[in-house]
Amino acid sequence: MRHHLKIKTDYLNLLLDLAAQRTRERGDRAYERVLGMPLRDVRLLRMIGVQPGIAMGALSDESGLEKTLASKVVGSLVKRGLVERMIGQKDARNVHLVLTDEGADLVKRAEPLGKKLEAGFLLLLGNDQLEELRNSLQKVLDAELATREQFERWLDEITGPAAD
Repeated sequence: MRHHLKIKTDYLNLLLDLAAQRTRERGDRAYERVLGMPLRDVRLLRMIGVQPGIAMGALSDESGLEKTLASKVVGSLVKRGLVERMIGQKDARNVHLVLTDEGADLVKRAEPLGKKLEAGFLLLLGNDQLEELRNSLQKVLDAELATREQFERWLDEITGPAAD
């Protein structure tokens, strides 16, 4: 039998992925049971609620959802009467999204549930640690954005340019 490899196994991206996967699964179960929709849909509704008139592309970018999936979810939310599409006044190709009264009501009903789910972290983390975690995660997101071009250059250096 081979001896175990002595390698790093606690890479930040792995820990972030596991934490996201596990907390997202809990959120999905809770939101499905209480509101009849998955966390992903509630997340988009929240984003539309805090940014009325957000463009479809911006919603996709900010939510981290692939454009086709975000469009499909928004279509479902429109059919359910939770979101309304508005054609851009300056450019008819731009579609802006706003919550309907029903959508705003659902987001308001989701808020206590979200706070309760997040409070579960307080079982192991104090308020200060939770705020520190939130700030650290925002710094990770900011660092990824700030180094995106540098990463692409590095990747091209080690593998050659990507084929378009």
